[in-house]
Amino acid sequence: MNENDRELLQGLRALAADGPREAPGHIEEQLRAEFRRHNRRRKMLTWMPVFGVAAAAGIALGLWLHNEKPKPAPVPTVVAAQAVAPVAPVGDEESDAGFYPLPEAEALPAVENAMVVRVQLPVSSLQLMGVPVSEERADASVQADLLLGQDGLARGVRLVQ
Repeated sequence: MNENDRELLQGLRALAADGPREAPGHIEEQLRAEFRRHNRRRKMLTWMPVFGVAAAAGIALGLWLHNEKPKPAPVPTVVAAQAVAPVAPVGDEESDAGFYPLPEAEALPAVENAMVVRVQLPVSSLQLMGVPVSEERADASVQADLLLGQDGLARGVRLVQ
């Protein structure tokens, strides 16, 4: 050990003998503030990629859902004869008496909400529905109103005069 090292060692021992010393209050506050700033930056850098991925996924999902085109409901084209014998009206008391019940309508649940849709019906489809029609006009078509229930299933048909 040389002379400088001995002086340094004696100075350090004297400093240690004085006891522990605290830094001034303003230095401690500056040090704490710097630690807080560093911690906030570290947290932000940790979560930033997560927010970026979530935002990108949200945008992609929005674009994907927006690009799905709604499928148009098929519009039935049906033809009917002009001379049709009326059949008993649909079993529901609230329904219009001008609607002819469809064969399977009785097995369906009761109508809570109904909607009327106008279509073109061929004579052959009217015969399948149980409506008696003239064979003379088998290739003709007429407009008809379909009574649709809340489930979208047809309950009855009415010919438009």
